[in-house]
Amino acid sequence: MSLFKDALSWVDTGAIAYPALHKKILELTMPALVVKKLFPEFPLVAGKTATFVKQAGDRAAALSEIAEGSEIMMDYTPYTTITVTPYKKGARQRISRENIEDLYIPIIEDQLRRLARRMAFTIDKDCQLVIDAGVGAGNTFAATNKSLGATGIEFTIAGGLGTKDILKAKAIIESYNLIPDTILLNPVNSRDVMYLPQFSLWAQYGGETGILQSGKIGQIFGMDVLISTVIPAGTAYILSTGQNLSAAYSPLGFFVIKRPLLTDVDIKKEFDCVEVSLTTRYAPVVTYGEAICKVTGLAAS
Repeated sequence: MSLFKDALSWVDTGAIAYPALHKKILELTMPALVVKKLFPEFPLVAGKTATFVKQAGDRAAALSEIAEGSEIMMDYTPYTTITVTPYKKGARQRISRENIEDLYIPIIEDQLRRLARRMAFTIDKDCQLVIDAGVGAGNTFAATNKSLGATGIEFTIAGGLGTKDILKAKAIIESYNLIPDTILLNPVNSRDVMYLPQFSLWAQYGGETGILQSGKIGQIFGMDVLISTVIPAGTAYILSTGQNLSAAYSPLGFFVIKRPLLTDVDIKKEFDCVEVSLTTRYAPVVTYGEAICKVTGLAAS
């Protein structure tokens, strides 16, 4: 199943008084979302909870031979359900009217950037927490830190995510007929991956170079590598967002939205200030934990 990596929906109700403030928050928050993009959105139109159907049972991708005169086998796949309730999160920032009237952009920019980044970090962290809690049984293992050099000699970089570890996680996910497509790393652990000879040589001879920032930095064995500080140092996640070879309905999960990210601007006469509020109701949920592998024992600093 091919899934779209969406960003958040937005509503500008209440931002009419100072539309520039609302626009600035959107501009600052959108690029900061890294982990959330792995979860397709699921708008919750009515009710308090959302229920998802999960495929259970056999993952076989082939059909069995039928003997002459025998009954044709019935293909029946059982399903289970997962229910999630969205919760509310928000923050508020106070901006003096003098700063707005005088167009004191650096201060306003700093205040809004902090508000937007805190919200983006919160959303991404919640997505990371459900990924960690949803790892399938038996899909967690300690890193060996080992890789295979160009001469065929195995070597170890202490605390590093070795190519042997990446390939082990890849094989575990593929055993469910899923296609692994994403690696999530903390900046500390991406440092050790880029220190491996095969990747440092790639960077020196024609590959992308430069300072690594949050977001997609390239691919390893065909998997997108995403770096974010919300990923705990010492841990890496290799996962599939839902693509699979058996045409099964097995998405990694969903991002349930009851209230889209909403900005409100209130004029506080008693303080002669403007308050910008940012609220949303959401709940990320993992529906197929077998699509996640967790690698532990990596460097924490």
